[in-house]
Amino acid sequence: MSNIKDEASSSASDPIGISDNLMQRIQTTEEFVEFADRLLGLGDLKWSEVEADYRCLAVNACLRRQIESMKAATILARQDLGHLAVSFVRASLEDVLYLGFFGSLPLKDSQELFLLLGTWDSTRSLLAQRAYVGEDAMKDLWYPEGLLDAASIKRDEIRASLKELQKRYRWSGGMLPAADWVAERAGKKKLYDYLHAATSRALHFSAGEIMRRGWGQPSGRMTTNNPEFRSHLALFALDQLWRLHVESWAATSPFWEGAGVSNNDSLSFSDTEPIVNRLLSLGNVPLVHAHEWNLTPEGPLR
Repeated sequence: MSNIKDEASSSASDPIGISDNLMQRIQTTEEFVEFADRLLGLGDLKWSEVEADYRCLAVNACLRRQIESMKAATILARQDLGHLAVSFVRASLEDVLYLGFFGSLPLKDSQELFLLLGTWDSTRSLLAQRAYVGEDAMKDLWYPEGLLDAASIKRDEIRASLKELQKRYRWSGGMLPAADWVAERAGKKKLYDYLHAATSRALHFSAGEIMRRGWGQPSGRMTTNNPEFRSHLALFALDQLWRLHVESWAATSPFWEGAGVSNNDSLSFSDTEPIVNRLLSLGNVPLVHAHEWNLTPEGPLR
């Protein structure tokens, strides 16, 4: 239980408490991001390419979000807020899962499913806004009543179509495919099992996540602001974000030409080896720190 964990000694080396280990990770990640940004230039797409294959749009948007997430994570970490970047890991993980899944589908099947899922999301959001703000507010936002009524009918049609696809693919999770089913189809079940539930706790209310944030001694006070644990979460996020971005290269490379991704002629993927090796030399940051289970190099704490 997190409320009986020990308080690790401080290793702060600068005014806002960034350890040497974390600073090294930040700087090396920044180097990787700068290199990856140059290696894969993300530009605009041709409308015709997207219309022919929606995966091109997904590849461009997801790779851009991953680059920006790594940049944001280093900025947060420099301000002693890097623990918040764990939420970015969940988004990058789902990029890897869903891009791999859609990439495994024949074009016709991918187009059908992508369009349905996209239309379902946008229609549902529109009607949820209508229900929340009311008819007058929607009119003030320029939405004709006829368009909204048509969207309501469309939502029911999409729901029926998704149910048909659920029967065809036999996915788990009801009307929409469950993430674990998508991970299986993408060949990433082990990665999903490791990261998905844990990163979900960074986004949602979680009793388990709240308990692991409590550090102290049973006979003393407890804090939810332990600097070493915050640093550990920042290290974990920085470590996972670059790894997931590299995973995305393999899943997305068949679509780069149509996705507005332009390889820098002066760089090649072999040029990534030195910076990737430096990141690897920093070690793999575990999801769960041993101190969360009252474990130390000398054995369990009493």
